[in-house]
Amino acid sequence: MIYSLDKYFKKYGFDAYEEGEARRYLGHDHPDDLAMLGVIRTRLINTRWFMENLHYWYLLDSDDNDDPNDFNYEDILSTLMEDNNLKWLDPKNIKPKEGITAI
Repeated sequence: MIYSLDKYFKKYGFDAYEEGEARRYLGHDHPDDLAMLGVIRTRLINTRWFMENLHYWYLLDSDDNDDPNDFNYEDILSTLMEDNNLKWLDPKNIKPKEGITAI
């Protein structure tokens, strides 16, 4: 599964990094990074095996900050659950966050 995700993100120009038990995918400050993340996000939220095995999913960006190490965090999974976009996903399967990671 990890190899498939790495390959998929690489296709859209993102590099994979391990961070503890989490996986981090980083863009290259390319103008299309955000658009490509939209494509990836749409595909992944409709991929049952991905969503059923997901523990947490954060988007980090520093585009609006003067300091490139000062990140804004968006909890994608919570947003999807609040918007009721994942009616088929059992919220009991989602584990509490154990650190911060990004996709």
